[in-house]
Amino acid sequence: MVTIKKATQAQTIAAIKSGDFSVIDTINKKARKEAIEIFASVAGGVIKLAYWDMSPVKRLDGKKSVMRYALHRSTKKEGCLQLSCMELIGSEIIPTSDIQFKINDDYDRREFFRSLPGVTKMTFK
Repeated sequence: MVTIKKATQAQTIAAIKSGDFSVIDTINKKARKEAIEIFASVAGGVIKLAYWDMSPVKRLDGKKSVMRYALHRSTKKEGCLQLSCMELIGSEIIPTSDIQFKINDDYDRREFFRSLPGVTKMTFK
C-alpha cells in the first residue's frame, strides 16, 4: 500500500496569504511523482490494478456504502487506462462511472493526479 498526500487546504491558504508556495510545491511535486509512477506502472503492466476506497458512509437503510476507485488497463479503448468508480454495499458491487486516460498523454496523467483525493491510500494487485 502506498499513501499519496497532496497539500492540504490549510497549507494552500497559508501559502496564498504568505506568498510563499515552496512548501505546497514540494508536497505536491512528491505526490504528483508518486501518482505518475503508479500510472506508468499500470500502463506498463507492472501493476495490474491500483485501487483506493473513500471513507464509508451509512445509508438511510442502515447499510454501509463505500466508493471504490480502480485504475486498470481500459477494456473500452486501446492505449488507455480506465479509472472505474463503483459502490460497494456489503458483497454487492455497483458500477457507477469510468473515465479513460490516454497512456502517452501528459495532460491525461495530470488529470489522473487531479482526480485523486487529498490523501489516497492505494492498494495494488
